[in-house]
Amino acid sequence: MYKILIAIIAFLFSTFTHAQYVNIEASTGGFSFIPAFTSDAPHFVINAGTNENKAFSFHLLSTVRMSNFTPRGVVIISRYKLIDKKLKATVGIHLPAIQISDDYHVDTFFAQEFMASYPVSKKVAISALYLHGKGKNNDFEANFLSFNTNIVQGDFSFLSQLYGLDLDHTYGVSETITYKVNKNIDFRGFANKTVSDGKFSWTLGARYNL
Repeated sequence: MYKILIAIIAFLFSTFTHAQYVNIEASTGGFSFIPAFTSDAPHFVINAGTNENKAFSFHLLSTVRMSNFTPRGVVIISRYKLIDKKLKATVGIHLPAIQISDDYHVDTFFAQEFMASYPVSKKVAISALYLHGKGKNNDFEANFLSFNTNIVQGDFSFLSQLYGLDLDHTYGVSETITYKVNKNIDFRGFANKTVSDGKFSWTLGARYNL
């Protein structure tokens, strides 16, 4: 297990040296593409990637536990632009996606995604995300679909999300509010209501863009 952790940490550092963007967030919770799966334990959330203006781009997303500085999850994403006009669309693969439990059990996953976005105006954009994930060393398999609206008002942005997951008939709504202090620092608040089971969760975070 410790060899896996060392390999992950080494990969994170090597990714930073080749990335066009890197940001690190200190959050009261974690992060998940599926809002209902967001952790309520404090984490560092790390994003890095290559130039998104090119046809191919590569991205890394990692969550690290604040309690012991061990990774909780690592996702490596490759994306390709299908449409790059006012309407934008990309396809991508998550290979691999790794999740590490509190007792250091490692689960691996393979996922495919499709994303589309369209600017309604200078301040409003709508988008959709479809994600299919399947476990490699486990029996997890699910399809996730979300519809999103992003509104920018001055230094604030409001991302509203309506989503559904064909696992335990999970569906809900979430809201992410971001306040941009300057080009390097922003603060974020996230709230999720899983309507299907009544669960409510929220997180607060501060993000630094390197």
